[in-house]
Amino acid sequence: MGRARVARLPDLGGLELFSATLSEFSFRPHAHEEFFIALTEDGCVMPTYRGASHLLGAGDLLVLNPEEAHAGGPPAEGSWTYRALYPSRDLMREIAAEFPAGRLTTGRLTVPEFGRDIVRDPAVAASLRRFHRLTESPGSSMLERETQLTRALALLTGRHARTPREPRRPGREPQAVRRCMQYLAEHVTHNVTLRELAEITGLSAFHLCRVFRESAGMAPHAYQTQLRVRHAKDLLLTGQPIALAATESGFYDQAHLTRYFKLIVGVPPGRFLRDAAVSSGG
Repeated sequence: MGRARVARLPDLGGLELFSATLSEFSFRPHAHEEFFIALTEDGCVMPTYRGASHLLGAGDLLVLNPEEAHAGGPPAEGSWTYRALYPSRDLMREIAAEFPAGRLTTGRLTVPEFGRDIVRDPAVAASLRRFHRLTESPGSSMLERETQLTRALALLTGRHARTPREPRRPGREPQAVRRCMQYLAEHVTHNVTLRELAEITGLSAFHLCRVFRESAGMAPHAYQTQLRVRHAKDLLLTGQPIALAATESGFYDQAHLTRYFKLIVGVPPGRFLRDAAVSSGG
């Protein structure tokens, strides 16, 4: 069969992820309770769904609605490397709420529906791949994972659902953004979630991301990282060792801090300390 890995993310509502390289293997006809979104990274696959067989290659997306039957695998003597995720109906309802067509006249949220046999969209594929890889990085924050997942699913829904629409304009909503900034500053070392920020502002997760970026010029997780780097600088200047400053500022380890410190400050922490000592006459 090849290699395969399943991951279930309790902190993302139990979202299930799957990655695998398959050869000489074919799935029997089956369906999922959730949506099925699969991105081919290498090789090809010949699944059967919606009454026909299809050929998907690298970069292609297979997007199926809940309970849509499918079967198949890579062609003979071939292999298929792919990443998949299984978002729930409830999660997709939340995403659909950001689009004008996402609510019925009764005000009830609708579940988006997908009907294209193959989705070929490099921007959507790259966004989904980035989310998947973030979940494999121990240094990635909950806020960054949630933001990327929300962005990827919104992009997919807006472009490829049966009734694609532009999301409603974000506006600036300065009070909501200020509230988020204050909360992040007060919880700089905490693993703050996007859902927490949405709850304190009364906005949906996707709408909050867009409002925050429109007003602050960066996503919430980028703002959080900036605050953490500033906190680490303050700790370093009081004599804290770099490794300790990293963990006490919310970073995974020293390497994690060093990466973002250089991206924001322009030099790594060690160089920053040496230059600061020279400039102060130390």
